[in-house]
Amino acid sequence: MASDPLVSESVFSVKGCKWLPSKCNIFIWRAALERIPTKQALVRRNIPVDSEDCVFCEEVSESVDRLFTAYSSFLWVWNRLCEWVKIPPIYAFSFKDLLDYHNSFGGNSKTKEIVRGLVVVSCWCLWKARNSKIFSNGRGDCAEIFGKVKSLSFFWLKNRSCHRDLVWREWCKFPLYMM
Repeated sequence: MASDPLVSESVFSVKGCKWLPSKCNIFIWRAALERIPTKQALVRRNIPVDSEDCVFCEEVSESVDRLFTAYSSFLWVWNRLCEWVKIPPIYAFSFKDLLDYHNSFGGNSKTKEIVRGLVVVSCWCLWKARNSKIFSNGRGDCAEIFGKVKSLSFFWLKNRSCHRDLVWREWCKFPLYMM
């Protein structure tokens, strides 16, 4: 039985982030396998959609790579994340690049785990915004999306890890202060 090249290529670093809910880890795993229902994936599965175009820009086909790394408005979220966390800019040309980003700069394993988690939370919030736009007439406001990234990551890290002493005010200034 031949192995699926997409699966073998994507399993490289799709490991769960301990402080995130299972739903986020499963989502990232499925996205890395291109198994989330983007419009392009739905068309590939012969599921009728009005258009294969991105729900936000309506210019190109909506794929995992396009949605998370190339949609111009969502790039604002990635830039804002890097400014907030004081890390180098994210230059991602594929979803795989996003998942590997935490390995691209120095820092201890705890810092890398936090950054990896922040990337996952950002992807989760971007996906939720996309779904809200399709199903609830959401706006896809990037400032609102980034606010959700900050609040969800704070809540999940504080309640699901050993960082119970996190302080919201400090988290908003510089989330890696506790490392």
